[in-house]
Amino acid sequence: MRRFLGPFLAAAFLVTAHAGAQTTADPAVAQALFDDAKHLMQAGKYDEACPKLVESQRLDPGGGTLVAIALCHEAQGKTATAWSDFTLALGEARKEHRAERETLASDHVRRLEQKLVRVRVVVAKAAGVQVRRNEEVVGEAQWGTPIPIDPGTYRFEASAPGAKTWHTQVDISGEGRTIEVAIPDLERLPEAPPPPVAPPVAAPQVPPQAPPPPPPIEAPPRSTRSATFTWGLVAGGVGVVALGVGAGFGVDASSKWQDSKTQCPGRVCTSNASQATSNAAGTSADLSTAFFVAGAVGVAASAALLLWPSHDGSARARVDVSPMVGGVYGLLLRGDL
Repeated sequence: MRRFLGPFLAAAFLVTAHAGAQTTADPAVAQALFDDAKHLMQAGKYDEACPKLVESQRLDPGGGTLVAIALCHEAQGKTATAWSDFTLALGEARKEHRAERETLASDHVRRLEQKLVRVRVVVAKAAGVQVRRNEEVVGEAQWGTPIPIDPGTYRFEASAPGAKTWHTQVDISGEGRTIEVAIPDLERLPEAPPPPVAPPVAAPQVPPQAPPPPPPIEAPPRSTRSATFTWGLVAGGVGVVALGVGAGFGVDASSKWQDSKTQCPGRVCTSNASQATSNAAGTSADLSTAFFVAGAVGVAASAALLLWPSHDGSARARVDVSPMVGGVYGLLLRGDL
């Protein structure tokens, strides 16, 4: 490799030194890095030289430095990186009309393109899957397309939410090959059991309340035309009639008693007629007493029935019947409510 690069290094350094003479942001540092990298490349220390060239290009961009970077990467064996660098250098040479540099870059692009090794990522199921190559994300747009890659050993990793991470190591080598990395359908992780559900809090037990007692049923008021009232009127009528008859017998007894007193002086009757008058007077008196008693009882019963207590518990009448004491036969009625 060094034999092949030898003739081109001098040309690259010459054109780069010429480009570095232009006004740049920091040409002194860029030139120092470039010179140091040149000596390192001549000594075969490409791993040390390449980063210095990249930094020199950042500080003072130039087509010549870009060619030197491509040559350094090619010497490292990074065919894909060198092919990309030479492609950029070819575009810059054409833009600047640098025929010599254009020829050099074009020859390397054609030669390296035949040596490129490519990798094609094939994903079985793409929903939510993310693919990484050595921690670098391989975008979904790259899947299925052969992508140039530098030879080496790479770790491919695929992950997705809710699935186990899949990974593999692939040795990328061989000129002109296309290596396929097939990513299978990712194994799903076991679903976590649902969190325990707290038992429902029982509502406090409220003892059943007894229904309110039904309202008292009021007895309907007694009719003033009830049977009690009727019987009271009947008893009163009978009592009044009996009292009237008793009064008539009383008057008759009193008249006959006066005649007996005339006919029987000193209560001694001398004839049958006078004795009959006296007996008749006693009979009338007895009948008067009997009818007066019956009338009093009827009146008392009438009063009791007529004044019978109503449904609200009002007091009933009280009637006392007692015989009269004196010269007149009869009964004494008294009572209160």
